Amino acid sequence: MITGRKGSILVFILALIVLLSVLCMRLMQETVQELRHVSQFHRRDDLRMHAYSALDVSVGVLNEFMLVERTLYSPSQGWGNPLSYSEISPLDPTVKWSISLVDESGKVPISTIAEKDLVSLFSVMRAEGDSLVNEDDGQPFYDSLMDWQDADEEERDEGAEDDYYEDLEFPYFTPGKKIQNFEEFRMVKGFAYDPDDPDESGLFYTDEGSETIHLKNFRESFSFFHNGPVNINTASPYLVKFLCGDDDSLYDEVIAGPSSSSGDPYFKSMNDPKLAQLRSNRSISTSTTASVFRVLVTVTKGKANFQLHAILASGNAAQPKSQGRGAKVAPKPRSPQNTKMQYPFRILSIRENENLID
Repeated sequence: MITGRKGSILVFILALIVLLSVLCMRLMQETVQELRHVSQFHRRDDLRMHAYSALDVSVGVLNEFMLVERTLYSPSQGWGNPLSYSEISPLDPTVKWSISLVDESGKVPISTIAEKDLVSLFSVMRAEGDSLVNEDDGQPFYDSLMDWQDADEEERDEGAEDDYYEDLEFPYFTPGKKIQNFEEFRMVKGFAYDPDDPDESGLFYTDEGSETIHLKNFRESFSFFHNGPVNINTASPYLVKFLCGDDDSLYDEVIAGPSSSSGDPYFKSMNDPKLAQLRSNRSISTSTTASVFRVLVTVTKGKANFQLHAILASGNAAQPKSQGRGAKVAPKPRSPQNTKMQYPFRILSIRENENLID
């Protein structure tokens, strides 16, 4: 009996030891995970410094090309990959960084596009690749967008004002100002999928809420920051196709690049024979120069990461104007610090650790 009791006590003690070991291991794992999580925030300031350093590298490369070349035409000039051109790497070998530099002036200013062009674009999207495009198909989307942005309550023929949105399951009001970002299109009649009107909705978003190919093309072709002529050198193929209209041969010529006599892979002048006809198809202004730039900097160290989005504009770039209900706001002037430093670019927008800037 005594031996049996001793054996039971021994088994109990061993089981207790195993239980405590499991608990200790679990506690250690959670502690290590917590330390890793906290360490990411401790590293954040260090990564932030690297991110802004990479942004300055981009600015430096762009400014150098502006000083030497006088005009920026296309990333193929050499400024499209700032890190490769500058041959600069982080001082800390454990830090990795990357820069994505996009010419924002290769997009159409969304705030200034003419009605007929926007209606035509929406009509082409509605045609879903069909060669027969009904120009009237785009009017409802244009009317809804204009009613969303204007300050009055007068509903256009095929638009929607507050009365429409108030009757929705989750009611809201029209903002009465220029649309601010692509995500806002989810709220505008016709662009998101409407189960009560499936044939006349879902232009930008499907019934599952995901983006359609039309929104992808629209995002690559329109800008909330650029307010000048479209740089034909960096315009998306979809936008070039739209600018060329029904002329497929013209599209092929523009995509192929400038005339052979120029010797450059990018257009330097709108007087190029291939671009002469382009100006007569749409009322969208075009150019061959870059003036507004979108910069995405990503910095990583271990599992910690930091992202920096910035929109930069050269001194001669046209600046967008924001518009509210019945009022226009002029672009903000350069800050005293920006002027004092003689910073070569105006910063139109800057965001930290956000997936999108618009």
